[in-house]
Amino acid sequence: MKKLYGFMFAAAAAFALTVSSASAQTPAPTESAADLREIEYGKDIFKTKANCQFCHKWDGSGDQGYGGNALPLRTTELTLEQFVETVKCGRIGTGMPYHDRFAYNDKRCYDTTREELGNDTPPIANEYLQPREIAAVAKYVFARQKGRGVKGSYEDCLDFWGKESKQCEQFK
Repeated sequence: MKKLYGFMFAAAAAFALTVSSASAQTPAPTESAADLREIEYGKDIFKTKANCQFCHKWDGSGDQGYGGNALPLRTTELTLEQFVETVKCGRIGTGMPYHDRFAYNDKRCYDTTREELGNDTPPIANEYLQPREIAAVAKYVFARQKGRGVKGSYEDCLDFWGKESKQCEQFK
């Protein structure tokens, strides 16, 4: 019996060592202070200047907006680069506006111009965004919305609206 307990203890210790070694080799990704500042900056642009929440909702789950159905950002399959291009250039033939002041003046967006697109040109956003602002919005969406389920959680709500907001009570 003593040998059995000794074997079980040795096996458990070896398993624990293996698990802790594996964990040590692949640490959980952490966001640096600079990343966190950029994510917060992107959230602010998303909320206020670009007003993305008007169509995509605060949690990025998508909604009916002024231009039709806004796609859910939480389940987007776009890469970061494609997402940046979509914010910059909008979506042709849809209500997704473009945020680059010079989009469709030259061929920077989808290799086409306003003249070539005619009525399919995306609408102009209420506010133009600088490249850093577009990148920050993308970073925020990819850090806090994309791949985090279909709908926002209580924690997501607190992160977006703040701990003092009564907006999040419904998620408790």
